[in-house]
Amino acid sequence: MKFLRFFLVISTVIIYVLTIYPVATKGINWPAVYFGDILHLDWRSQFNSDFLIHLFLLATWISWREGFTIKSFIFGFFSIFMGGMFSFPYLLYATYKARGEPKEILLGVHGNKA
Repeated sequence: MKFLRFFLVISTVIIYVLTIYPVATKGINWPAVYFGDILHLDWRSQFNSDFLIHLFLLATWISWREGFTIKSFIFGFFSIFMGGMFSFPYLLYATYKARGEPKEILLGVHGNKA
C-alpha cells in the first residue's frame, strides 16, 4: 500500500506540473486540441479515444463506488474532465479512508454489505 500511495503522490505532482506549462503557453482551451486530434484519425486520435474510454470507465467506477449519489456524479464528472488531477488524489484519499484494505478501496460503499 505504501508503494501505491507513493506512486499516487508522485503522479499527482507530475500531472499538475505538466499541466502548468501548456496552460501558460497555449491557454486553457484543451477541448479544441483534444477533439481536434481525435478528428485527424491518426495515432493521436487512437490514443485520445483510448484515453477517453478509460476516463469514462473510471468515472463509472467512481460513481458506482460512491453509491450513485449527487456527490458520486460530481466526482465522476471531475474524473473525466480533470483526469489524474482529480483521480490520483481521490484514490489516495480512498486508500486512507479504507485503512489500506483493498476490498474497501475497490468496493467503497458496497464493501459494508454482508
